[in-house]
Parts: sequence; C-alpha cells; structure tokens
Amino acid sequence: MALPTYPVIDPSIKQVGVSKLRELNATALKETDDTFVIQDNNTPLAVLLTYEKFLNMQQELMSVINTLELLTDSKELAGLVAGIEQLNAGRVRPLAEIEAELEQK
Repeated sequence: MALPTYPVIDPSIKQVGVSKLRELNATALKETDDTFVIQDNNTPLAVLLTYEKFLNMQQELMSVINTLELLTDSKELAGLVAGIEQLNAGRVRPLAEIEAELEQK
C-alpha cells in the first residue's frame, strides 16, 4: 500500500476520484464526518470536509496565531514569565476569593 502524497492528520480522510463526486449528495454528506480528498488520476485536487470541521480548524488556527503573537511580543512574554514565577513561588489565590473581593468594592 503506497503512502498518500498529502499529510494525513485525520483518520477519517477518504480518497475520492472525481468521477465518484456524483455519489456525494446532500443526504450522504449530512450523514458523514469523513473528510474527502478529491483526486484525478491519483493527484489530489481539493479537500471536502464538514462545515463543523472547517470551523474547528479555523478556531485552532486562531489559537495558534494568538499564541504566536503572545510569544513574540516582549511585554506579553514578560508578563507570562512573571505570572509563571508567581505561580511557582506559591503567590496565588483562588479565583472565587478574588471575585468576592471585587464584588465588595
């Protein structure tokens, strides 16, 4: 069995030839969580996935971008390191305690 030419990160990926697209009607698509790699002569052309998977991918991508922005901003990174140092030193309080204190003000 030959390895696919595209990276496989999802075990539900199915290879589908262009000629098989007619079988992927609305009913079939609603009932599947599979991701389809549409191919022509074993050449990947496009990827078809559920809208929910697409939204999840977008959310994960934004999470990675936000993390990269945090780690590349020197002020943000310094604040993160300071927070970790405070945590390691045991200088922490429960969130409920802080919220109660803020409500009293």
